[in-house]
Amino acid sequence: MINRLVMFFVNLMNKYLPEPFTVAWLITLVVVVLTFAFTGASPGQVITYWGNGFYDLLSFAMQMSLVLVTGYALADAASVQSAMRAFVRIPKTPKQTIFFVALASIGLCYLNWGLCIIAGAFLAREAAKAHPDVDIRLMVAAGFSGIIVTHGGLSASVPLLINTKGHFLEKEIGLIPLDQTIFAPQAIVITVLLIICIPLACLLMFPKKENTVLVDPSVFDEAPPSVIATPKKNMVLADRLEQSKILNYLLGLAGLAYLVRTWVLQGFVFNLNILIFLFLIVGIVAHGTLAAYARSVVRGATTCGGIILQYPFYAGIMGIMKGSGLVFVISDALLKISNAHTFELACYLSSMIISIFVPSAGGHWAVQAPFMLPAAHTLGVETWKVAMGVAWGESVWNIVTPFWALPVLAITKTSLRDLIGFTVFLWIIGNIIVIPCILLIGN
Repeated sequence: MINRLVMFFVNLMNKYLPEPFTVAWLITLVVVVLTFAFTGASPGQVITYWGNGFYDLLSFAMQMSLVLVTGYALADAASVQSAMRAFVRIPKTPKQTIFFVALASIGLCYLNWGLCIIAGAFLAREAAKAHPDVDIRLMVAAGFSGIIVTHGGLSASVPLLINTKGHFLEKEIGLIPLDQTIFAPQAIVITVLLIICIPLACLLMFPKKENTVLVDPSVFDEAPPSVIATPKKNMVLADRLEQSKILNYLLGLAGLAYLVRTWVLQGFVFNLNILIFLFLIVGIVAHGTLAAYARSVVRGATTCGGIILQYPFYAGIMGIMKGSGLVFVISDALLKISNAHTFELACYLSSMIISIFVPSAGGHWAVQAPFMLPAAHTLGVETWKVAMGVAWGESVWNIVTPFWALPVLAITKTSLRDLIGFTVFLWIIGNIIVIPCILLIGN
């Protein structure tokens, strides 16, 4: 039954789901039509909202590109490759491999969602090379599956934001402690259930033999650039500097000193910038020389095309949604049918819908919060419910959004339709878990 359902989704996606860039433009056109239908914005205004918004994710796109490139360069180091090969050989059977990769992905996401996207994808790729008898589509889905627990983990952006002094709503709601959000009973129960159920769901999706898609492990082999080693006696000063381990490890030591000093002075913080810096420094140390690391970064840069091309279009969508007020229309429609008991569910559903168009928790929290919080106050609903409703809506939708899948597709050399064909089932499982918990568990 489950296998037939999964194959239905896989075949559906293969027939009707285009590639990510086409999806981004189609979503843009849908948003434009909805804007004309429900907001009264003129064509000139919509074009302006779209064009002005185009630039809003440039810094974030750069961050994601650096996460991808520095993550690639780290995984490209010979020592890391060797460790990953040993790690993915721990499971022995195909089903053990899928369960192992899915559980590792969720563990990574609990620590940091950015780490999950990159390391989970590399883990799936190495597992596919070590276990070529496992369906490559399911392997990649397992490596990506951890993203569904984003807002139950330690890097949950909305809970961390509203617990940060100086956040943009501090005057209205103050600081919301983490024991009301990610460490509260509701979030803990949801997270634990997802940790248990998602790897099991990945096992249930195992395709029958006739539906299995295997891959030749050689497709993942990256041919290093041809570099002719210069004999030591023939090295000029430039060669010695490029190959100097002293310079390499001095840079590594400087990076480590910065991290230690930051954590001593500010407490332990682990955000996207720290993740990039950590990938960078550890990658440099792992490669042994600055020249080797630089060559690896050049190879990794070729994987950023999807992010560079598509993130501005998602920013344009966000610009239309915010500028025209369409996001208010969507949420207001759900709010009209909610009460104090169902308000968090309304936040969850509206967040999921808005995530289709604004695939960034921090971004659409900034959009949704100003008009949802007054409504919550009127109904007597606690602030944490609004925050976690929005957070979980985005978190569950993450599993099927092309926005977050782009780095995974680049690393694993798979297509969007193959990935989403499997993860849509995980999206269903996520909703089955989260919706009852929202309705039944308070803090």
